[in-house]
Amino acid sequence: MRYKTLLLPVLVAVLVVVCGCEPGFFAAVYYLYSAHSTETKPPRKTHSPLQITTTSLPDGYDGQTNYSATLTATGGTGTYSWSTVSGDLPPNLALDSSTGVISGDIASNASASSPYNFTVKVTDGRQTAQADLSITVYEKLQITTSLPEGYEGQTGYSATLTATGGNSANYVWSMSGTLPANLSWDATTATISGDMTTATAGDYQLNFEVTDGIQTATATLTLTVHAPLQITTTSLPDAYEGISYSHTVQATGGNPSNYNWSISGQPSWLS
Repeated sequence: MRYKTLLLPVLVAVLVVVCGCEPGFFAAVYYLYSAHSTETKPPRKTHSPLQITTTSLPDGYDGQTNYSATLTATGGTGTYSWSTVSGDLPPNLALDSSTGVISGDIASNASASSPYNFTVKVTDGRQTAQADLSITVYEKLQITTSLPEGYEGQTGYSATLTATGGNSANYVWSMSGTLPANLSWDATTATISGDMTTATAGDYQLNFEVTDGIQTATATLTLTVHAPLQITTTSLPDAYEGISYSHTVQATGGNPSNYNWSISGQPSWLS
């Protein structure tokens, strides 16, 4: 550290008494001269203005564990003390006054009162600065789709994946697994589409993932392709007056659990 040397002028008076001449007479002669003394003083230390440099905080989600965000500042002495002066942090989060870290496990229903707007303050003992900040808490991200069934030879098959929670503006989808022949996956629209003209009947397991940059949700879904639905009964037994009649019509393909039969043109006594 360099110091500045100040030269201060000092007047010094010297009295010289000359005795002699006649009794009772004396003469006084003053000699004045200037000298310089030196005084060394350290320079006055100044600090740059204290200001909070954090302008935004990461979003969170219901039930998120280990949320953490660090507030930053510049200027001042560099030894900071942090606090909130108004507003509320999301439930279960707290601000560490010495480190400026906001951390904790976000409550499972925090999104109900989101966003959380608050004002933080930092001081170094001499200066104080404040900033308005906000934390948005989203619902937990989850995939809500089930895939519609298809059948061999079907044209115009289409299924769009959907999700709830998180920040829907930031959804990014991905898929792994083997699709039925002639179907394709569009990650931008989260849509499976195409004509199953050459598809083979069976169950196709597909793995889907969606993320909003903070949360990630996954789901394993099954796309079932059925054989074409057809009635295999080609003829009915004859009926006789006075004799109870019953016969079961058979079909294959499609989804047997969803079969819905109807009949027309039958005799009035037949149902």
